[in-house]
Amino acid sequence: MAEVSYIRNPYPVPDVVREGTWIQRPVLGNKVSPNDKRWSANLKSYERLFAHHTLNSIRKDARLMRLQEPNDALDLALTTVYVHSKDTLVPKVYVTMQPEALGQKTWRVLKNQIEVYKRPKVFEEGEDDPVSLLLERSHCYRGPVAERRGHPSNVKLNITGPHSVQSNPGYSRKIDGTFYSI
Repeated sequence: MAEVSYIRNPYPVPDVVREGTWIQRPVLGNKVSPNDKRWSANLKSYERLFAHHTLNSIRKDARLMRLQEPNDALDLALTTVYVHSKDTLVPKVYVTMQPEALGQKTWRVLKNQIEVYKRPKVFEEGEDDPVSLLLERSHCYRGPVAERRGHPSNVKLNITGPHSVQSNPGYSRKIDGTFYSI
């Protein structure tokens, strides 16, 4: 199985094929080719600025038809990973969590990167894999690990203020309206 790694996109146009379809290719100028890795080598600064697109600028291009883009909050809520019939008693954050937050590949492009596939090197019997040797040596002491970490949305914080039960008798009355004796 080939190993996938991501590198910065060297081309002038981001790879947004997963997000939509092009009606017409973006305008880059007459000196720039969309398939040239060294496209910016002989350009002046204003020509590079005109020809280079970011993810945000290419998404606003009218020639890119983005049909999978959510139109409103309901569309965004329907693309979450939360399944009401299967997930019970999960933290509030999970209800709105998108698949990209869990590392799943979807139609959205999050970074201007391209995939590079590497074929794994096959080692002969008796020959040690350098990656496994490196992993064996790289173990370090991280200290004691907490047994249970609470999710940030479930932390109960006390609101500090002057109105506690013991501070002012006016805020601690009995059912019949009289004050507790302190």
